[in-house]
Amino acid sequence: MAGGAQRKVRDQENDTASEADNLPATYAVGYGRPPAEHRFEKGRSGNPSGRPRGAKNKVPKGQGLDFGTQPANQMLLEEAYRTISIREGERIVELPVIKAVFRSMGVSAMKGNRLAQATMAELVRGIEEEDRRLRSSHFETACEYKIGWQQAFEHARKHGLPEPDVVPHPDDVILDMRRAEVRYEGPMTHDEKMKWDRMLELRDELQTEISMFAASYRECAAMKKPPFDHMRSTAGLWERYTAMFDRMNDPLPDRYKRRLEDRFYPIMREKLDGNKAE
Repeated sequence: MAGGAQRKVRDQENDTASEADNLPATYAVGYGRPPAEHRFEKGRSGNPSGRPRGAKNKVPKGQGLDFGTQPANQMLLEEAYRTISIREGERIVELPVIKAVFRSMGVSAMKGNRLAQATMAELVRGIEEEDRRLRSSHFETACEYKIGWQQAFEHARKHGLPEPDVVPHPDDVILDMRRAEVRYEGPMTHDEKMKWDRMLELRDELQTEISMFAASYRECAAMKKPPFDHMRSTAGLWERYTAMFDRMNDPLPDRYKRRLEDRFYPIMREKLDGNKAE
C-alpha cells in the first residue's frame, strides 16, 4: 500500500514537471504580461462552460422585430419635426423640416413642375379624405355615446336607482348636427371630475360667505346709527368675494353656472363714500 502511495506521488510530480515544460519562458511580469502560469495554454479553453445557449441569435433591443419601440419611425419623426433655419427673401425663418419640404414642393408646383403639382394634389386629397373619415367616425361614436348614456340616466331616474358615474357626462357632449362636429363641455376623466367637483364646492362656499356679508351689511344699514366703518369693511369683503365668484363661475359652461344671490353692486360703495364725506 505504501508502494502505491509512492507511485501516486511520483506520477503527480511527473505531471507537474510536464506542465512546467509546457509553460513559456520566464519574462518580466507587468501590464499585459501576466505570470507564465496564468497565461492561456494551447488546447485549453479559458471558458470551459461556454457561452449561453442562443446567445449568438439574440438581437439587441430596438434592432429587429421589436415592434414596441420602432426606432426607425421615431428617428424619422424626430428628423421631420426638427427645426431648421431657411432664408425667405431677406428674412431668416425657422420651421420644421417637413414644413420646409412642403413649402419647397408648393413653390415648385406654382412654377409649373408637373410632378410637384401631382404629388401635392394627391397629398392634399388624401389628407382631406382621412380627416373626413376620422371626423365622421368620431361624430358617430359621440352620438352613440350620448344617446346610450342618456337612456341609462333616464332608466336610473325612472327606477329610483343611483345615476351612473360616467365621464364625460352625456349632457356635456354637445353635438352640432349641421357641421357633424362634437365638443365637450365639462370634465373628460375622473381625475378632472374630482377637480371640477372641488371647484364647484368652493364656488358654493363663496355663495354662502357672500350671503353672510349681505345679511350683515343690511342689518347694520337698518340701525338708527349705522356703524359705517364696520359697513365699509363688510362691503369690501362682500365686493371681493363677489368678484371671486364671478371669476370662477363665468367661464363655466351653462350647465354648471349658478346665478349669484345677494350680489354686491358698486352703487353700495358709492353710498358709503357719500356718508363718509358728510
